[in-house]
Amino acid sequence: MKRELILLVALAPLLAAWEPLRSRNGEIEQGNAQLKSGNAEEALKHYDKAAAALPGDPGVHFDRGAALYALSRFDEAGQEFLRATEAKDGALKAQAFYNLGNAFFKKEKFKEAVEAYTRTLALDPRDERAKWNLEIALRKEQEQKDKDKKKDDQKDQDKNDKNDKNKDQKKDDQKKDDQKKDDQKDDQKKKDDQKKDEPKPQDQNDKKDQKKPEEQKGDKPPPDEQQMGAVLDNLERSPKDLEKERARLRAVRRAPPARDW
Repeated sequence: MKRELILLVALAPLLAAWEPLRSRNGEIEQGNAQLKSGNAEEALKHYDKAAAALPGDPGVHFDRGAALYALSRFDEAGQEFLRATEAKDGALKAQAFYNLGNAFFKKEKFKEAVEAYTRTLALDPRDERAKWNLEIALRKEQEQKDKDKKKDDQKDQDKNDKNDKNKDQKKDDQKKDDQKKDDQKDDQKKKDDQKKDEPKPQDQNDKKDQKKPEEQKGDKPPPDEQQMGAVLDNLERSPKDLEKERARLRAVRRAPPARDW
């Protein structure tokens, strides 16, 4: 039964604003007549004239709010009903809060509508229309909260997904940077290894100091070797010639040095 009542309240139409208040003021009476006939624009013109003459009359603001409400100018209508809540008459005050709740409801300000209907019932607990509209406003307020919560949760999820995506992108970028550095190190190592394997150029001075075997073979033997060669040649001669040669060498050793003066 309770579930059926909630469904009925959710589908029920919002009960409209009350009729404008009667007054002895001619402009107000003309405005009321125009409003009842469905001509809200003409009614508003008469109410504007009445408000100029009676700016502090809560009843005039109530009627003007009713015309603005009929024109779907709910923000302006709410302002007029709010001024009408300043009335000292309890009945007018309760009606002003009721219509204020309707204006808030039309603007989907359900929390404010609930507060306005609650104020109406505080002034007139028997107001069945205020009770009905309060049930609808409460239902709409909860739906709005659920919808807002769902939006907030979706925003948080999108934000988390975006953060995760950014983290993954950073990891990928870091991996690419590390791989690039490793490749650069490998390339440098290969270059260094190639340089080590290349033969080093010999010093020109070393080349100059080195002598070819052919050049060493062509060197002249020292004088002692020449003399020994001559002696060996003499050995091949006759013993007589050898004796002569020995005598000649002894004579050369004994002879005084030649004078150069």
